[in-house]
Amino acid sequence: MFMFIRETEKTCESGVPLNIFKGLKKLDKRLKLYLAVVFIFTLGNSSNAFLILKAGNVGFDPVSVVLLYFIYSIISALFAVPFGKRSDHVGRKRLLVAGYCIFALVYAGFAWAPNKPVIVAAFALYGIFTAMTVGVERAFVSEIAPRELKGTLLGLQSTIAGIALLPASIIAGFLWNAFGSVAPFAFGAILSLIAALILAFGLPQKTVAGHLHRSD
Repeated sequence: MFMFIRETEKTCESGVPLNIFKGLKKLDKRLKLYLAVVFIFTLGNSSNAFLILKAGNVGFDPVSVVLLYFIYSIISALFAVPFGKRSDHVGRKRLLVAGYCIFALVYAGFAWAPNKPVIVAAFALYGIFTAMTVGVERAFVSEIAPRELKGTLLGLQSTIAGIALLPASIIAGFLWNAFGSVAPFAFGAILSLIAALILAFGLPQKTVAGHLHRSD
């Protein structure tokens, strides 16, 4: 597809190189708070392998588990664009808060699933959660970040999430082995609700750039 792309002849003037560490130090508290929310949420979002293990424990055979994951992927793909458009109207923050709450519901379903239909519904809802949050998180960071740090903060958000993923799965594995399969999902649901509350009530509408936008 790159063969069909034509570059413009416009040139961009480069200014004085930005000192990243000084720039991050001067970040608005609200932006730092959101990055903390990302870390807290991700710390409870363990590997999807635990979802597969739980489905097996409830009675799904390996082929059925693959189909469950297929359902999750299809729903996520189908609803990603509609939810992205929805976030343009209701605001990124509202959609993220709702998404974190849905994640808590999903993990509660996996924690206390009494039967197979609940697991199927949990996988479907997990697809809804993914559609609501993956692209919207990046759009939210891009909106609230200072103009000169947008790319840096998008990278930093991914870095923080990546750093939290390893301990998230280690903690989940420990909780599973020590207390059973309910514990890691209950832990993830609680952290997700905490992240949703901090985002809902701790991050005001005003952006770091000093203008108002539809963030909530």
